[in-house]
Amino acid sequence: MYIKVYLTNMKKKTITLLGGSGFLAKYCISELLKDGHKVVVVCRNPYLAGDLRMMGPLDQLDICSGNIVNKDSIEPFIRGSDIVINLVGILYESGRNQTFQNCHTLGAKNIAELSKKYNVERLIHFSSIGANVDSESKYQKSKGLGEKHIAEIFPNSTIIRPSIVFGPGDGFLSVQSKLVKMLPVIPLFGGGKNCFQCVYVKDLAYGLSKIIKLEKTKGQIFEFGGPDILSMKEIYKLIMDTLHVKRILLPLPLFIAFEMGFVMQFLPNPIITYDQVKLLRQDNVVSEKKNTLDSLGITKHSAKDILQTFI
Repeated sequence: MYIKVYLTNMKKKTITLLGGSGFLAKYCISELLKDGHKVVVVCRNPYLAGDLRMMGPLDQLDICSGNIVNKDSIEPFIRGSDIVINLVGILYESGRNQTFQNCHTLGAKNIAELSKKYNVERLIHFSSIGANVDSESKYQKSKGLGEKHIAEIFPNSTIIRPSIVFGPGDGFLSVQSKLVKMLPVIPLFGGGKNCFQCVYVKDLAYGLSKIIKLEKTKGQIFEFGGPDILSMKEIYKLIMDTLHVKRILLPLPLFIAFEMGFVMQFLPNPIITYDQVKLLRQDNVVSEKKNTLDSLGITKHSAKDILQTFI
C-alpha cells in the first residue's frame, strides 16, 4: 500500500511530459494528475495516445503533437512550462529517424537547451541503469551521451536511471511470459547468469511524484530498482511457477544470441537485436546507494507478488 504525504503549500505546476505514448507514460501521468498538476503530453503520434484522453479533464490534461528531434515542434510547449519531463526512449532502432542518436542524444540536447532558454524550474530526464558514453552498446552509449548533454546544459536537472520496468503491457516480463507459453524449450543465452533488478512501474511513477515535491532532488542522479535481484534463469523459473507450467531451460553460448540478434534486428518488432545481446554481458542492477526509491521512502513491490496479476 502506498502512503502518500502531500505538501499542502506546494504550488500546482504546468508540466510538459515528452514521450507520452510509451508504456511508462500513463502511470507517470496518472500520478501527476492526482497531485493536481496541469499536464501537457507531447508525442509524435497523438492518435496512438487516445487512451490517455480519458485520464483527466481538458483543462488539466492536453495531448499535443511534437518530435524532440525537431526543436521547433516542441518549443511552444516548453516555453510555458514549470517542469519538463523527458520520457522518450526506444529499445531498438527503426527507420531513418528512430535512431538511438536521435531519440536519446540529440533529443535530450534539444530539450535541455529549450529548458534553459525559457528558465524552466525543473528538468527531469529518464535515462537507464548502465548509461555510459564508453559503452560498446549503441543503446547505452546514446543514453550516456544524452545524460552528458542534460548535465552540461541544465546542471540543476534530475536524472532518473531505472532498471527494467515491469507491469501490465511491459516489454520485458510480458514478452518473456509469452515465450514461455509458446515454446517447450527456453534458450538461456550465456547460461542466464546476468541479473536484473526489475522495478514496478507504479513504484517508479510514485518516485517521480516524490522527486517533484522535494527541492533537494535537483541536480541529483537517482537509480530505481526493485527489491529483488534475479538472474534471467530465476526470472524464467518465476514465470513458469506463476503460470504453473514446466519448460526446459537450455543454456546456449552467447554467440548464438548474437547471430539471432543480427537477423532479427531487421524485423519490424524484433524480440532481440544484436545491440541488445551486448547488454546481456552486464548486470542491470542499482549501483547508486544514496538516491534510490528507498531514500524517497517508497516501499518497493516485488515481481514475485505482482507478476500473477498481469500474465
